[in-house]
Amino acid sequence: MSAKLPHLTPDAFYRYLKCPHWVYWDVFGDLKDKGEVPPMLQKLREDGVLHEKRCVEKMGAFEELASSGDPEELFAATLEAMRRGVPLIYQGSLLDGEWSGRPDLLRRVETPSKLGDWSYEAIDIKSSREMTEAQSYQLVFYALLLKKIQGVKPETLKMLNVECAERSMPIDDAEQGFFEVLDRILAIRAGEKPPLSFMSSCKDSPWFGMCKKEAEEGDDISLIYKIYQSEARRLRDAGYSTLTKLAEADLAALHAGVKGVTDHRLDRLHLQAQSLHGKKTMRIDEPRLPETDVELHFDIEGDPMIGVEYLHGLLIREGGKETYKAFTAENPADEGRAWLEFCDFIQGYAGAPIYHYGWYELDAIRRLSAKYGVSAKAAAALDPANMIDLNRVVQRCVIFPLYFYSLKDVAKHLGFRWRAADASGANSVLWFQEWCDKGDRALFQKIMDYNEDDVRATAHLKDWLVSPLSS
Repeated sequence: MSAKLPHLTPDAFYRYLKCPHWVYWDVFGDLKDKGEVPPMLQKLREDGVLHEKRCVEKMGAFEELASSGDPEELFAATLEAMRRGVPLIYQGSLLDGEWSGRPDLLRRVETPSKLGDWSYEAIDIKSSREMTEAQSYQLVFYALLLKKIQGVKPETLKMLNVECAERSMPIDDAEQGFFEVLDRILAIRAGEKPPLSFMSSCKDSPWFGMCKKEAEEGDDISLIYKIYQSEARRLRDAGYSTLTKLAEADLAALHAGVKGVTDHRLDRLHLQAQSLHGKKTMRIDEPRLPETDVELHFDIEGDPMIGVEYLHGLLIREGGKETYKAFTAENPADEGRAWLEFCDFIQGYAGAPIYHYGWYELDAIRRLSAKYGVSAKAAAALDPANMIDLNRVVQRCVIFPLYFYSLKDVAKHLGFRWRAADASGANSVLWFQEWCDKGDRALFQKIMDYNEDDVRATAHLKDWLVSPLSS
C-alpha cells in the first residue's frame, strides 16, 4: 500500500489541522465523492501567487525554476541551482524518499554544508500577518528536508507576511507539535481512520460532504455544536458515542460515568443531544434584551485578504419605521472616508442598543478607531455597553437542532431568506474583489443587498428572541 501513496507534502499539515479526515480521504477516498474547493479558498490560492511574485520582486535578484513537471527532474534542477550557490531560488522543489515540498523561496545563507561554504533556508510567502500553527509546521517540514539534502538544518523558521515583511520563529518552538501531528498523519496514511468528527473547519475541505454523511449515518456526537474533541473522546470512552445514547442518558449516570468533563458542561451537551435527536428548539433562559424606542442592527463587510472594511450597514428602527443605510468604500483607498462618515452618523444615536452577530464588528471598530480615529460622541455611541452580540445571547438562551450557529444557519432555521442564492460572507469578499477589477455596478449592488439582508436577518432573530411564541 505504501508504494502507491502520494508523496507526503506540507499541505498535509494544513489539511490535518482543518479536518483529519481530509488527509484520510485524499489517500483512500473515491474521487466521485470529492467536492469542489470552496471558491474563497481557490481565490486565496490565486491571490497568493500574485502576492508571492510581488514579495519576490522586492527581494532582489532571483532565479525562477519550473513550477510543474516530473518531481525528480524538478528536484534535480533545484539541487543544481543550490550547488551553484544561487542567492535566491524561487519555486524550488525538494525531494527525499516519500517527502516532497515546494517552498516559495530558498535563500542562501553563509553556513557551511555538503553544498560548500553555504547552505539554504526555506522562506514561505503568506497572506497572514503572523505565522500560524500550520505555517510553522510546513516550514519545519522544509527544514527537515533541507537537512537531508544539504546536511544542515535551518534553526529558524521564516516567512514573508501580507506586507512582505519577514517573520521568524525558532524551530524549537514548533518541532514538538510538528512531530505529534506528523505521527498522526503517518498513521492515517497507513490506513488508520481518524475518529468520526464534524467541525466547522470541515467546510474548508472538499470532502465536507463525506464528513457530514458519516457523522449523520453514525448518529455521532461530533454533530453537537462546539463539542471539543477531548469531550467527544471522553464521552465515547464512557459509552456515549451516539446522539441517541447521550440524549436518552440519565443525568446522574452521565455525571458519574464521564470523567474529565464538568457536570455543567455535561448538562449542556445532554440538552444539545436531545435537541438534535428530537429535532426541537429549546429555550433555556430569557434573552433580557432592552426595550427601547430606537434600535440599530449592524453588520460590516470586510476583506481579510487585504485588510479593508468596505461596507458598514445599519438597519435603523425608529418611530415604527425601518430604514437601511450603508456607508461604503467602493475602493480600498476609501476605507477611512467610509468609516468617518459612519462615525458622523452613529454619534446621533448615543445610548441606542446596537445589535450585531459575532465578534467581527467589535474587532473592526477597535481596528478602525486606532487607524483613522473616532470622535468622542461616536465612541460613546459605539461603547461596548451598547453593543449586543446576539450570537452570545443565542448561545446563552437557546439550543437549536443545528450543527452550526452562524447567522445564516440560525436565521434560515427561523424562516428568514436571503435574496441571493449564493449569499455568504466569503462570496461578499469575492464580489468586492471582482467589483474592484471590473467595475460592474451590479456586483456592488449585490454586496449592498447582501448586507441589508444580513442586518434584517439580525433583526428577525432579535424579534424571535423576544417573542412569546419562541418560548
